[in-house]
Amino acid sequence: MPGCGRIKVVWVDGKPPRYWVILGLTFLSFCLVWLMLDHFFRRFGLTHPDTLHSSSRLFDGKVYYFPAMILWLHDYGLFVMMAWMFVLAVIMSFYRRMVPRD
Repeated sequence: MPGCGRIKVVWVDGKPPRYWVILGLTFLSFCLVWLMLDHFFRRFGLTHPDTLHSSSRLFDGKVYYFPAMILWLHDYGLFVMMAWMFVLAVIMSFYRRMVPRD
């Protein structure tokens, strides 16, 4: 990248804190679950509602009923991922320092 040849960014201890690693791994697992849900979304829908499948969505002229959590995750999963990336970036910006490149 232009302009960053003289400095490099490192963690203060030399490695990221444990909570940042846990947040990062849970973020990656959430991304995987969200992508898998997006791929298999129609399989969760039923044509008749029951106690678990209570939220409706229209596909191909038919009404399908989904679990409320699955539908919420399908609709707002990208927003959750972007907010999570922002939180990880803010944590990284406060707990790092710039050192001259050797």
